[in-house]
Amino acid sequence: MIRTLLVLPLLALATAAAAADEPPEFQSAAEHFNNAAACLGFLEHVVADARGGDFDAAEGPYAIGPGDMRAHTVRAEGLGHRISEYRCAGAELSARSWVHRMDRRTDGAFSIDSLAGADWLD
Repeated sequence: MIRTLLVLPLLALATAAAAADEPPEFQSAAEHFNNAAACLGFLEHVVADARGGDFDAAEGPYAIGPGDMRAHTVRAEGLGHRISEYRCAGAELSARSWVHRMDRRTDGAFSIDSLAGADWLD
């Protein structure tokens, strides 16, 4: 049921951020909770499902600040990673999703160009 509830908001977020490397703004989720503990429980369930599923990584929930809990899931997608971030601000759940493309990195750590010119390929 939780996956079904998350699908529609995440699909909308994924469409809006499909070409972006930077995270979009958080969007309110369809789920509503009576208190912060219930929202936190939801984040714990999302992370547990991701760890038991075919996600490449799941992290959280962890505190960013007072009343601000976060969780992330990561899945390989195309030339990068689909990152989904969930936030509980008290009892309010919001989410955002974006693709971090590995072929567009500018720090030199990894890119298609850096691989093509790598000394170890000779």
